[in-house]
Amino acid sequence: MSSNQVASTVTNNLLPVQAQYNANGVCTNLIGQGGNQLVAPINASSISLNGNILASTAVLPIVSAGFGTNPTITAASTFVFKIVVGTGGAANGTITLPAAPNGWLGFAADVTNGNTLFLQLTGSTATTITFTSYSVTTGAAANMSAGDVVLINAIAY
Repeated sequence: MSSNQVASTVTNNLLPVQAQYNANGVCTNLIGQGGNQLVAPINASSISLNGNILASTAVLPIVSAGFGTNPTITAASTFVFKIVVGTGGAANGTITLPAAPNGWLGFAADVTNGNTLFLQLTGSTATTITFTSYSVTTGAAANMSAGDVVLINAIAY
C-alpha cells in the first residue's frame, strides 16, 4: 500500500528581543519589536505577569495581628508560607504583604486541626489578607490552638 505524502515546512520568524536587567544582573523584563513588553521571566525577587507582581521573595509576609501571642512565620516568598499559632490561640489573623495592584487572594489550612477547623479569607486589601477560623461542625468562629501549623498561599491580583 502506498500513500501520497506531502512535504511539510515550518517557518520560524526570529525577531530581536531586548532584555532589561536590574542592578544585580537579574533579567526583569523582555521587550519585543515596537517596544511591546513580553511576559517577564521568573526572577530572584518576584513572579510577575505583565509587570504586575503575583508573588514576592524580596518582601516577605509578616503577621500584623492575631494568630495568638507571638506567632512565628516561616517564609521564603509570599506564595506559600507557614505560621505557627502563638500562645492563647486565636480565631483570626492578619498578614501584611507587599503592595499588590488590587489586592491579595489567599487560601489557608490549619494542618494540625484541619479535621475540626477551617480557615476562610475574610479580608483583603492591596497590602493585607485576613483569615478567620471556623468550627467544621458548628460553622461558628472558633479559636486555633497554640502551636497549630497554618499553611497559607497568597496570590496578588
